[in-house]
Amino acid sequence: MDALAALRKRGFRRWYEHTLIEAHAWLISCFLAMVLALALFEVHNDAPALGQRIPLLVGAVFCVKGAWAAYRRYFQTLQRAEIMAEAAVCPQCGTYGRFRILAGSENESGDLNHLSACCLKCQKKWQLDA
Repeated sequence: MDALAALRKRGFRRWYEHTLIEAHAWLISCFLAMVLALALFEVHNDAPALGQRIPLLVGAVFCVKGAWAAYRRYFQTLQRAEIMAEAAVCPQCGTYGRFRILAGSENESGDLNHLSACCLKCQKKWQLDA
């Protein structure tokens, strides 16, 4: 689900919570991939024949690449959530995360460019730029 549709469906607070959970799931995936890479490398050192060592070493390299990709995804997801969280404060009354989305746009990767929001408390309209 793209970010704008998720914000409209869940509301800001639930979207933010879900995005943080998603980011930390990527961090756990990174950690598990690194553990698997280290385990494969350890087994690689104990393998007697070259025919057994090469697939283990290739598997360890792919696990490291997967861990790097998961870390990048973790960082990007967390950064997107934090940028939106900083902008989710009404400039007039200071209410956090309580707004209605009036309009929004996304880039080609599905990330939010900006949102037009209306505070549910004071009805102030403002732009949330990501």
